[in-house]
Amino acid sequence: MMNKTEIEKYLYKHIPITKALGVKATAFSKEEVKFWAPLSKNINHRSTAFGGSISSLLITTGWSYLRLLFDEIEPVPKIVIGRSTTNYLKPITGDFTSELIIPEKEEIDRFMEMFDRFGKARITLKAQIKEKGNLLAEFEADYVVFKS
Repeated sequence: MMNKTEIEKYLYKHIPITKALGVKATAFSKEEVKFWAPLSKNINHRSTAFGGSISSLLITTGWSYLRLLFDEIEPVPKIVIGRSTTNYLKPITGDFTSELIIPEKEEIDRFMEMFDRFGKARITLKAQIKEKGNLLAEFEADYVVFKS
């Protein structure tokens, strides 16, 4: 199973923007997915985190979780985002960490069953950015996974 170092290398190679954003995996398992990014590489004209960087980090968080779920399937299925919404609740004034809200086991089981049966499945994932208990950004997206 892919670990933090391996997902970073994979992202840098296959999704180069993650390297430019300075993305680092701080937790990467089926139970917890967190990615960190430095403000210095994602800063806007107001000295806060750029919205596009925030959205990119959140999208990467969900995408990476699905990449992990399908890590042992060859060839690795295609994972694409179909729709996403990011609510920017407060300015982010420092380095920031995205965290996936892990879906319930039953939802993952249904998703995997649909993929096994049809070679294609859709799932809605949620993630957030918090600082000291304050919710700064919330994210929801539909991802589609299909056989290569």
